[in-house]
Amino acid sequence: MGITEDTPSFYSGEVDRRVNLFSYRVWPIFMLSFCRLFFLSIFERAFQNYIYFYQDVSESMLGIISSAPAIAYIFGPILGHLITKKLGIRNSIIISAIGTPILVGAQMIYFEPIYLIFIRVISGLLLGIFWPNCYNLLSRWQSVSSDAKSNKNFRHFNFSWNLGFISGLLVGYFWAFALDEYFAMTFAFVISFSLPFFSLFLKKESELNHVDRNFINKNNDPKLNSNIVPQDQQNSNNKLIAYPILFSWILLLIYAASKSVFRFSYPVFLKNSGNPSYYSYLIQLSMQVGQLGGLTWSNSMKIYSRKISVYVSLIMIILSSIAIVLVQDILFISIISASIGLFVGLIQGTSLKIMIDYGAAKNTKRYSTINEVLKGIGFGLTPIAAGFIAEINIYGVFVFLIILGVSVLIPLLYLSRNLKFKNR
Repeated sequence: MGITEDTPSFYSGEVDRRVNLFSYRVWPIFMLSFCRLFFLSIFERAFQNYIYFYQDVSESMLGIISSAPAIAYIFGPILGHLITKKLGIRNSIIISAIGTPILVGAQMIYFEPIYLIFIRVISGLLLGIFWPNCYNLLSRWQSVSSDAKSNKNFRHFNFSWNLGFISGLLVGYFWAFALDEYFAMTFAFVISFSLPFFSLFLKKESELNHVDRNFINKNNDPKLNSNIVPQDQQNSNNKLIAYPILFSWILLLIYAASKSVFRFSYPVFLKNSGNPSYYSYLIQLSMQVGQLGGLTWSNSMKIYSRKISVYVSLIMIILSSIAIVLVQDILFISIISASIGLFVGLIQGTSLKIMIDYGAAKNTKRYSTINEVLKGIGFGLTPIAAGFIAEINIYGVFVFLIILGVSVLIPLLYLSRNLKFKNR
């Protein structure tokens, strides 16, 4: 952030047009988000299927290996914060982008569990540099944008990474079905080299939307000076700070735990029922399409409607988990798993928007850092617990999810009991 953090932006040109002279460049972040999730959705699904179905690792070891990046991600944003303070946002993202293909390739040459865990821990630390800086940029852009522009950026960001995830799962299914999981990993490895390329198009720190306060005084063009209008930071679109930030953090944990349970358990169901591994791509694809729908729907909701959608989604996750435990049929489990993404997306959308609004209103990246730490806890600890539970009984992971969902419902109701909204 550096010296430009607290500096307002200015507009030049005709006042009624209000074109930002120091406009930010959003498309590199959208492309980086798309490409990262495109290759990652292929690689992670292929990698986990390969070591579980063909290298015969146990469920508990699969949980540990798959969660290693997320566990490291608990500490990654803290490390990323320190690196970003020294190097700036652009250079930090470039470092993360360069290191990613190297670590992806390293996971394909040797499948000893300890080695894989070590490599994936480093990968998680690099993720802790990338995503918090993306959210930090979204908050900074929001603080100097109109409501419409801010919502458009937020919507495009969500769409870009979700589209990458969905497209990657479609391509991954094709390669795994037509050839094998290892070829799918190889394809993902090649695509990962797009990250360093797009990261080079990020604006430098000194160009990130804000302009020096002395700009007007230094400019000698009377016509330009007369048309430059200071733009105060836009707080009208930070409406979700009406929610306590703890509300967002609890939602984030239940989102991560719910998605982890369904994503981890389905390949186990496939293997136990004798079905091929590539079906997991289709179910995860359906989950992601539903999640994109939930995120998009949430972004268009009014504040009070978001609150209702959170409670309905949490109740549906609990009821779906109960149904899976009672029915225990692979076709029924497939239908439930494929449709759960909508409710996960609604929960994630509200949690993410609260965090971004707090970051914009307070002009700090503290909330994005805490957000990513909690996400690492949710996505990191849940697969480990699920792996050990699955070795006893795979349906036990849904009992765990039921207990977790019920236990957070009461705190969420308490936190939102006195919320008052001017515009529902």
